[in-house]
Amino acid sequence: MPAHGPVLGHVTPDRSVYVAVLHSAVTLAPTAGRLVAQEIVTGVPAAELRRCRLARGAS
Repeated sequence: MPAHGPVLGHVTPDRSVYVAVLHSAVTLAPTAGRLVAQEIVTGVPAAELRRCRLARGAS
């Protein structure tokens, strides 16, 4: 798991690759899975996942 927590989101500019890297404990898996599925299907970023984006460490 990344040092700063889960990483969830699209990796490529064309949005063809999505990653979901979580801790081995599965306590958040049902919620994360629901939000990830919602993002992929609707194309609308889930506000609840904003702190889990890959770009958060890019600055």
